[in-house]
Amino acid sequence: MNTHRSSEHQDHPQTLTVSSKGQITISAAARHKLDIGKGTHLLEIVLGDCLLYIPEHEVVSQLMTQLQNRLRRADLTIDDILADIEAHKAETFRSLYPELIDR
Repeated sequence: MNTHRSSEHQDHPQTLTVSSKGQITISAAARHKLDIGKGTHLLEIVLGDCLLYIPEHEVVSQLMTQLQNRLRRADLTIDDILADIEAHKAETFRSLYPELIDR
C-alpha cells in the first residue's frame, strides 16, 4: 500500500475538522501551494453559509497591482505622490501653527 502523498494539492475538496478550540488544520499541500506558513494571516470571509479563507499576502499583492495600474493610467509616479504629501504636510503645518512660520 502506497501512503506517499503528492506535494501538489488535489483539485478535489479536502475535509477539515474543527477542534474544540475552533481551530482547523490546512493540509501541507495547500499550505505549500499557497505559500502559507506559521504566522501567515488569512482573511476570513463569510459568503452565505460558506467560509472563504484568503492569504492576506495575496490580497495585498492584488491591491498593489491595482494601485500601480491606476497610477500608470493617471500618469503619476511615486515621486509625484511623495511631493504632494510633502506639500500637504507643509500646508497643514502652516495652518495649524501660523505663529511658528518665519515671516
